[in-house]
Amino acid sequence: MNEKIINLKESAYRTENNNLNDDLRYSVSKNLNYEIDKVLNNINERTPVRLRDFTPVVLIQNGIKNLPMYENPSHIRKNILTIKEAQKIGLSVKPNDHYHGLGKDIFIKVIDSLDNPRVIFKRNNSNDYLVLTTIKDNNNNNIVAAIEIETTTDINRIKIDTNRIKSIYGYDIKKPNLNDYIRYSLKKQEFTKIYEQKKERGTGNGTAAGSFNDK
Repeated sequence: MNEKIINLKESAYRTENNNLNDDLRYSVSKNLNYEIDKVLNNINERTPVRLRDFTPVVLIQNGIKNLPMYENPSHIRKNILTIKEAQKIGLSVKPNDHYHGLGKDIFIKVIDSLDNPRVIFKRNNSNDYLVLTTIKDNNNNNIVAAIEIETTTDINRIKIDTNRIKSIYGYDIKKPNLNDYIRYSLKKQEFTKIYEQKKERGTGNGTAAGSFNDK
């Protein structure tokens, strides 16, 4: 799909949904607030949620199909809620469950920010991508989004092609430094960097915080 067609699609989508909250910048699905509330208020909800109606252009420009982006309700709850919040609404929390406690507002900001990522990595020999966003969580951790591209999800027994968001979370400061982890993964050829924000002209400063390479 060429850039002209992509721009036309985005223009049409923005025009159709010009009544959305300005903070959402028309990148997220029109009914996302409602769908998230439904997932949080009904712990038995199992239908995957459409987070975005289209894939960010930066990913499309790197060879990924322009598909809607979905996430499973159980993962959305784990992204948004803390353990205490999950238990309060009646969820059974297992020892290996990871609740990231982003909160609804930050979660939506991250979905929107995928249009302007810091860095994108492809996990080699798989359809998995890791997107470093410009958003931080409440503990000042860098938030990353794990994406599985060009897969399918079931909506009312109908298979939908999707670039699936697997999880969104702040990278835990108790783990090795995120920059060091990524550099190590690049050196081990587990990741390939496919995109990084360019430096701002004339300043010598990158719009991304630091440069990721295998050195």
